Amino acid sequence: MSPRLNCKTLRGLPLPTFFGGLFLMGLLFFPGCLRAQHDTLWVKNGNVLYGEIKGLNSGVLKMETPYSDDDFTIDYDEVQRLVLERRCLIILTGGERMFGFLRSKEDGKVTIYSTEGTRDALDLNEVTSIKVIEKDLWSRFSGYIDFGFNLTKSNNQRQLNVDGGISYTGFKWIMNTKVSSLFADQDNVELTQRTSIDAQVNRLVSDKWYILASGSFLSNTEQALQGRYSAKLGAGRFLAITDKLLWGLGTGLNYNIESYDDSSLNKESTELFISSRFNMFDFKDLSLDTNIDFYPSLSERGRVRVDYNLNVKYDLPYDFYIKTSFQFNYDNQPPLTASEFDYILTSGFGWSFN
Repeated sequence: MSPRLNCKTLRGLPLPTFFGGLFLMGLLFFPGCLRAQHDTLWVKNGNVLYGEIKGLNSGVLKMETPYSDDDFTIDYDEVQRLVLERRCLIILTGGERMFGFLRSKEDGKVTIYSTEGTRDALDLNEVTSIKVIEKDLWSRFSGYIDFGFNLTKSNNQRQLNVDGGISYTGFKWIMNTKVSSLFADQDNVELTQRTSIDAQVNRLVSDKWYILASGSFLSNTEQALQGRYSAKLGAGRFLAITDKLLWGLGTGLNYNIESYDDSSLNKESTELFISSRFNMFDFKDLSLDTNIDFYPSLSERGRVRVDYNLNVKYDLPYDFYIKTSFQFNYDNQPPLTASEFDYILTSGFGWSFN
């Protein structure tokens, strides 16, 4: 028979043990109360919202509440106070980046608490972007996949392109990985194939400076290139950071291992790289991402390579999107049987997560 709790039992327990037992019972029966973590938002019309702030982008703050099936979207200009108790990446006017949480002590003001120190009594409009950094690892990842297919009766022409990528955003680390493949075939013509893989890791060392390391692979039938394996190491600086765009410049060294259709041309080389990336995002449903890389060779006299990428994406409901991409590769010292440059223009339909 299980023991019963009665008044005599309670009188025999020391007070600390009694209240400790109540606390443990609370842990067992009401775990959700301890896990609940409510953010608070005051707006200028007098309403107060409780829930979970999802982020701030393009002047729109998104909040999830337990009493609504859909997230609330609030014009940031209408926010009077806010309390956000979870760790966030906060971008201020001028591009300054901070990691911490926010709490308003008075209307129109906010205090940021971070490991770099406390920033008190900032105007709310000085905060241009908020990205919540969740504790669970999965929530820090985002990704996408898209594809396109063309079929033409003339010459039985077929083309398939597939793109995908995964990104990670942490407190100090940013990782991006992307894969792009194109296959084109038609009667009486050899198969055209192009595949590129790129993975880059950035380590933030200050608000605007970072170090980078990356590895990439490219195969391209137009340039008679079976495979180019590259490894980069360098540093970069963000020239502009706002809630709507990011522009950065980087430089360093690049090491190549190249294999061609003619194996006698296989070689290794060392290059300087100078790169620039411009990312325009959250302009309503439109985003643009472009980068250009210059590779003047250090080991081959007069050789210069250029890689350029442009992606334009338009968001659709339910995380779907349509995308147009342009890729260009140039090498002023290609094999005799290959072209100096190659380009592809593709479009596709895709889906993204997180």
